[in-house]
Amino acid sequence: MTAKICGIGLGPGDPELVTIKAVRAMEQADMVVVPQSDITGRSIAADIVSRYIPAEKIHMYHFPMTGNKADLDTRYSALADEMARWAATGKRVCYVTIGDTPVYSTFNYLRDKLLAQGIATEMVPGVSAYSAAANSQSLPLCEKDGSFCVIEMPETLDELPALLERFSSVVLMKVHKRLPALCQFVRQADLAYATLFQRITLPEEQVYDLLTQTPPQDAGYLSTAILQRREFR
Repeated sequence: MTAKICGIGLGPGDPELVTIKAVRAMEQADMVVVPQSDITGRSIAADIVSRYIPAEKIHMYHFPMTGNKADLDTRYSALADEMARWAATGKRVCYVTIGDTPVYSTFNYLRDKLLAQGIATEMVPGVSAYSAAANSQSLPLCEKDGSFCVIEMPETLDELPALLERFSSVVLMKVHKRLPALCQFVRQADLAYATLFQRITLPEEQVYDLLTQTPPQDAGYLSTAILQRREFR
């Protein structure tokens, strides 16, 4: 494998949380592919990237937010084909993603398509949303001899009591439409800490104490929750 494409984690949204290594990789690239879920061109990733590289390097690519896996798979395949052609001509190509590259990012799916074409990939880490959230509250996630888990918000919450007993902290990502179920669980559970972080580090950031507050239903979008059974001392 000679061609190589780089996936870059941009962090949770604050441009100042982009790493020096990520900035250097974008500066050295010939093309930086920026995903967008809004066909009008709105993109948090684009807002971040445009602070560090000129517009002529940026290539926007739309991923439909339909939840249709077949449609998304088609888009990933088409983008992988396009990026592979660019790389074959000697261009240095990067793909950026919000958060940390290996954690629920679109680059994970694109990586599979690229590897199938014989294109090597590398990743540049970014600050994860849950790390930014915990830091914003000076909240430990675990200490020596402890551990924490990160899961996608499950369809049913039956597994949460056991996870809360086993782990110091349970991080729930992709809360979105399951927020009402989470709020109901928190009201019934005996928790020391339960907080929802919406759009963490962005100007419109909102933080909700789920032990005392009921957030609006749309607060689940771009949100991460942290739950703890026992309080850190």
